Amino acid sequence: MTDGSFFAQNLDLWISIILTLTVVLTILVIVDIYNHKKLKARYEIFMGINKKRKNDVNMEKLLIDCVAKAESIDDKYEKILEIVQDMQKNMKYCCQKVGIVRYNPFEEMGGNLCFSIAILDAEDTGIVINGIHSRTGTFTYAKPVELGVSTYILSKEEQEAIDKAKSNSYQAESGDYKETPKEARVRKRKEKAEERSERAEIYKNAAVQTRKRKAVKSAKKTVEKSR
Repeated sequence: MTDGSFFAQNLDLWISIILTLTVVLTILVIVDIYNHKKLKARYEIFMGINKKRKNDVNMEKLLIDCVAKAESIDDKYEKILEIVQDMQKNMKYCCQKVGIVRYNPFEEMGGNLCFSIAILDAEDTGIVINGIHSRTGTFTYAKPVELGVSTYILSKEEQEAIDKAKSNSYQAESGDYKETPKEARVRKRKEKAEERSERAEIYKNAAVQTRKRKAVKSAKKTVEKSR
């Protein structure tokens, strides 16, 4: 009885509170709907699906194209990396080290007109050329060099030219180099491909040998039957 009388006495207050809450909730719903429409319009513009603005860039397609281009660049990078690694392997057989010494073995002649020149690869293999100039003519001699030494007797100037060539060699900054994960993947993939190729060659040779043995056995059986 007391509660009913309290509610009846404060009915206007409760109605005011309910109306206020209703108005506040209505305003919040309207604001939320407005923000939702605004966000949806921005999303449609961003994704290029807004019917009113057909010339907008389709960001979804643009992102897909960017991913495709990145994958294409990644493939090209792997191919370039393989080419560079092959070039590094072949570079050691190119002429990388050159040393030249000019000298004068004849006291009666002026100027250092004689020379010794060494041309070597990364493994100190190559050639040493000795040119001697005198009053009677010019003579040139060539001697092979393998791993820094020659099977022929070298003069002091020729050995000096070889030593100078070794000291003038190209020093690649690869002492502290660590291959990247991508390079490691490329190297492992290449090693696996080479391993598969070697196995296929082994199996092929084994199959050929098996066919040959079978052919020999069949030939022997044919000869035995004919006897």
